[in-house]
Amino acid sequence: QPRLSANYHQLIEASASAYFETSGITRWLFLKRFRVALAYLEQISPSETLLDAGTGIGFFLPTLSLLAKTIVAVDIGKYPLQLAQIMAKKRHLTNIIFKRAELTNLNLPGKYFDSIVALSVLEHIPPQNLKTIMTTLSQLLKPGGYLIVGLPREGSPIFKFFQQLERRLLRGHIARALKDERRKNYATLGHVSTANQIVQAVKTQFKVIAATDLPNALVKLYTIMLVQKL
Repeated sequence: QPRLSANYHQLIEASASAYFETSGITRWLFLKRFRVALAYLEQISPSETLLDAGTGIGFFLPTLSLLAKTIVAVDIGKYPLQLAQIMAKKRHLTNIIFKRAELTNLNLPGKYFDSIVALSVLEHIPPQNLKTIMTTLSQLLKPGGYLIVGLPREGSPIFKFFQQLERRLLRGHIARALKDERRKNYATLGHVSTANQIVQAVKTQFKVIAATDLPNALVKLYTIMLVQKL
């Protein structure tokens, strides 16, 4: 069945189903984070080159394609990346280069990018690999380059409350797929790093310029950070 296939679980990992098959705050956060990231990109200098690290099925690519002359869109998932390529072709997005790779092994030229976007990506990285990835991303950026990071603020009671609420809103087949023990056969990571671990790793290579908590500073469910290469 497609919903028990590797492709389907890659889509869940890429957030496509998990976000758009709910009707609650998760969907709002999914869309709002793009608006905040866009506002940050508009604040910094125009980008000649931009890396979308963990592009998934390419939700942000139509917008990013207007902000940089050359975009490199990277993802580890074969099927989501194929869908992103199909979307880009249909929309005539000709300035995007697609690359299937892990963030620990990007094999891209150093000091090439003006900016990097990594939304809802780093929580899928094992904690022991975070500092290595931060070093890699820093090396890919030109001097003074910017990184935009988006991460869920998991662990707090308020986050757990909304998480349980959202699970009740998931369509039945999504909820069953997430609970299915066979999911482990499809090499999906889930969320394995905490917000604190991610922030600490980011600060080893970058200085924080701005941060936005969603939905607000009192109820922190998701954070988008604009950081600059040290």
